[in-house]
Amino acid sequence: MTARCRRRPAHLAPGLLALAIAGSLHAQESAHNLITQSDWGGAGLLQTPTARMEAEGQFSLSASYTAPYARYNLSMQPFPWLEGTFRYININTVRYGAPSLSGDQHYKDKSIDLKVRLWQESRYLPEVALGFRDLGGTGLFSSEYLVASKRFGTIDASLGVATGYMGNRGDFANPLRLIDDRFETRPGLGTPGDVGAESIFRGPVGVFGGLTWQTPLDQLLLKVEFDGNDYKNEARPRATPIEIEQSSPINVGLVYRPSPNLQLTAGLERGNTAVIGLTLTTNLATTRSNAPIMDRPVVPLRRQADAGGSAQASTMRAASNLDEATGATPDWAGIAADLNQEAGIRVSHITRREHEVIVHGSHNRYFYPAQGIGRGARVLDNALGDDVTWFTFAHERAGTPIAETSVERQAFVDYVDRRIDLPAFARKVELAPPAQQRREEVYEAPFRRLRGSIAPGYKQILGGPDGFILYQLSADFSGSYWFSRNTWLSGMVSVDIANNFDKYRYDAPTRLPRVRTWQRQYMTTSDVTVPNLQLTTVHQLGRDWYGMAYAGYLESMYGGVGGEVLYRPFGEQWALGMDVNQVRQRNFDQHAGFRDYETTTGHITGYYTFGRTRRLQANVSVGKYLAGDIGTTVNLTRRFDNGVTMGAYATKTNISSRTFGEGSFDKGIYFSIPMDFVLPRPSRARAEIMWQPLFRDGGAKLFRAYSLYPMTGERSGELLFDNLEWIDR
Repeated sequence: MTARCRRRPAHLAPGLLALAIAGSLHAQESAHNLITQSDWGGAGLLQTPTARMEAEGQFSLSASYTAPYARYNLSMQPFPWLEGTFRYININTVRYGAPSLSGDQHYKDKSIDLKVRLWQESRYLPEVALGFRDLGGTGLFSSEYLVASKRFGTIDASLGVATGYMGNRGDFANPLRLIDDRFETRPGLGTPGDVGAESIFRGPVGVFGGLTWQTPLDQLLLKVEFDGNDYKNEARPRATPIEIEQSSPINVGLVYRPSPNLQLTAGLERGNTAVIGLTLTTNLATTRSNAPIMDRPVVPLRRQADAGGSAQASTMRAASNLDEATGATPDWAGIAADLNQEAGIRVSHITRREHEVIVHGSHNRYFYPAQGIGRGARVLDNALGDDVTWFTFAHERAGTPIAETSVERQAFVDYVDRRIDLPAFARKVELAPPAQQRREEVYEAPFRRLRGSIAPGYKQILGGPDGFILYQLSADFSGSYWFSRNTWLSGMVSVDIANNFDKYRYDAPTRLPRVRTWQRQYMTTSDVTVPNLQLTTVHQLGRDWYGMAYAGYLESMYGGVGGEVLYRPFGEQWALGMDVNQVRQRNFDQHAGFRDYETTTGHITGYYTFGRTRRLQANVSVGKYLAGDIGTTVNLTRRFDNGVTMGAYATKTNISSRTFGEGSFDKGIYFSIPMDFVLPRPSRARAEIMWQPLFRDGGAKLFRAYSLYPMTGERSGELLFDNLEWIDR
């Protein structure tokens, strides 16, 4: 009964990451915005939701306390019409389990909510939404509702009906009983983590509603609501009754917003119980990079006046003028060094074709491709004569050509000087597949074989019986040795610095091979581990084909050999890939040995991106998982223009819910942001935070260090053209 935070190149705790984000966030559109978070997370009043939706891309962390419940909520708004919430509820009157295991820790319930807008408010009609609370939990607080909201000046009024927890008062019989009498009653509690589909819309119906009033003080809102729950049929976790007295169904609260990103709530619920709440909120879709704080200043263009220009730009311009005057060959080695220093482009070689100069290499500094291209174009403009009219940047990953971006030199200069606007400039930017034409090679860079870095590491387990948060801080030493531009040996050594894993004693029960539920042993056996050590080679197999092969310790729990092929037509919204892996379970200390368990695992994965303005990427994988079960994983990701993603996934295999155990099937939600949103320096890394309600053996995939689809991301061009204005930053 744990949740796991998966790490990516940046190792940050979700709470620290959210606080860092909240420090640089954009203000709400209006001081009179009547949409705030409820006690349960998601747009609402206090105990009840409204039909309102936060702004697209909104991200909220909230906590509230109304005895005996403490609620910790994470809400995301991936689309204007869809809201999702993940939640932990601490029940202070119920123990988690045996004191020998859980000590005095209280019971934790976890669940996922969804709310879908059916139609927007118009002049005469209200906004209407359909929602599901505690959709993926035990059913302790499960509820389904239909709610309408209408705004009247400074008042936003809502009225709704609900079955389940929110409608426990049962104001009238369920009208769906006229279709089937099973809707008249509601079943008992379900299996933890199950969807609980057999309970949806069943049981008596309760009425709820209320209003939010914008007081004359811009920062203060008043909420008044009529609660649909009478608290007489409160849930009984661990067969322990929860006694709650309700003196009144009217709840009253005040919401104070000292800043656009902070909400403080206080009020009185049930007529006799205080409520307090705190919300941190931001809009990830409109958040932008903090990296310019410690970034290098841009190099002035050659045609700009020398006055105020940098010494580096003056040197490059002088060299270019000398080359033109003498007809000498440009200093290509110096240009390559400047491209690395000023634009973060590690050059492999430079070629030329008539009036076009092509820089081949990997972009390693800037998250937005346009920014690296713009910085590189400034270097080339200062270093090359007027006979060069096009700059092309041939993107490579692991020495493999991915795509080429070409910029007309004069158009770039005109845009920087504001003689043309961005749409006009965009027409002079071309994205193309790697060219097959013959080009003259003018420079080949020395090959850097040995590379390394050190970074902090963070691991955590949330919501387990041992403790609500189990964590480990580590120092992670990463290195690689490149045998060629396409083949390299990479590895990591992780050294424990601090942890509270002495509390970690719980092993989840299982009916399957323990392919993941040895988690405790892998995290507590050794203070120094080698999570990854593998030999990898990547090649372009054809115009739209890529291949990868790898062998070694592929992740913390498994080692072996494997390969992947990907067919990704250039500029298309779809791709198809396949991976096959023969792996064996590693020893718990993550050093050199293996255990007895061995299996073959692999998947065929289809990728498709829906929409041009609001992109939804759907990845569907079909194949064999680590425990030998066969099934499908569906992963849906909302991709915003600035590179932020919000998503959810679910896996269903041929094992039964009973065999899978608590949770019934694997599922989770996640979000990902560019690291330079929270760092003061440029970075191509992402921080991805994933919450899995449970960590079990069914539907378990291999955690591969490299994958071809993200490696070939430049072939789509979306991130380039969505952020083309960064070419002048």
